[in-house]
Amino acid sequence: MLDVQVDEFTLVLQSTKRPSQIEGWEGMAINIINEFVRLSKLETVLGKLKETTYSLPQGYSNGFVCDDAPYYFAIAYHTDFIQMGICIKFSAHAWMQYRKQYESLFTSPIQIHQFFTKINNSTLYSSRLSRIDIAIDFINEKVNVNTIYNQLSNKNQIVKTATGRKNHSVLSGLTKNNITSTFYLGSKGKNIKALLRVYDKKIEQVETMGVRYEEAIHYDDWVRFEAVYKGAYAHDLSDKLEDISNDTELKDLLVSALTDRYQFYYDKSKRLTNYTRKMLNLLNQRNFMFSSPSPRLNLLEQSQKHILNGSGLFPYLFKVWRIWGDEGLKKCLAFLYDEFENYEPNDDVIAWLKKYSPLYTKQGYPFK
Repeated sequence: MLDVQVDEFTLVLQSTKRPSQIEGWEGMAINIINEFVRLSKLETVLGKLKETTYSLPQGYSNGFVCDDAPYYFAIAYHTDFIQMGICIKFSAHAWMQYRKQYESLFTSPIQIHQFFTKINNSTLYSSRLSRIDIAIDFINEKVNVNTIYNQLSNKNQIVKTATGRKNHSVLSGLTKNNITSTFYLGSKGKNIKALLRVYDKKIEQVETMGVRYEEAIHYDDWVRFEAVYKGAYAHDLSDKLEDISNDTELKDLLVSALTDRYQFYYDKSKRLTNYTRKMLNLLNQRNFMFSSPSPRLNLLEQSQKHILNGSGLFPYLFKVWRIWGDEGLKKCLAFLYDEFENYEPNDDVIAWLKKYSPLYTKQGYPFK
């Protein structure tokens, strides 16, 4: 079983109006916080907020936390720095509790895109993510963290982006008695935009008696791939979340975002690993790529690799074939061909053809 979710996230709210003097900022900040609390139904769901100057996100001077809660949630601002905005930080436990309590109180589930819709119904502020952690859990799938780490260490596996570029993130692991139960791809530095943590979630929950302990002990194995995106990458996801209208689109967005940066390949065969293929098979449609312009993105071979490995086309064709057999698959391909005849290229496609047609005419077909 595979499960996709948002683990934790941090939002920053910015006032749509600037106070004429710094003395007016604190009152404005409190008004924005009250508006956010009202729209999110925060105190109804999580309980009374307590004003504090302690245990706040780094750099912020004043704020609110949930009183005597077993999880970390904070709203914070700085009295002297308007540009820092208002920070809203949900830990993984706090977000899980918010969703659980919300559904219990209002008999309706809530996901992050629905949360965004509710809180952004304001003229006082704008919002965007400064951090989001995306998790894909492999439960009873016989995925082994130690095996993956050893294969990466020995260069038997490599990591690439969705466009086929090698991901050169630094590999590090937490090893005990020659067994690695957690490893990282990337640095934990302050200005790092992306980091992948892969760890044995069952061991973590059992050893720490975590909030999902009772769930964990019933699984044979539970491994989590957790991507942390900050800064510009988190901003990209904020923009995309505004277009999400249902849970399937959200799942596609989250899987697309994680696999855009992290796809694991067997080095010798150049084939995707089974667990990466299972991630990509979750996609109904690949609907997101981070905005990191590169001339390599323009190459036909990159588009071809995306179609073969990440677009969801092959899983779609496989489903058709399993349900209706060869005859159904032929009719499906004929349907796609007919749809292609109705396709109207946009200006970007025309410009690409003008630039690259001479190159590919000389080079020959890339279909190998």
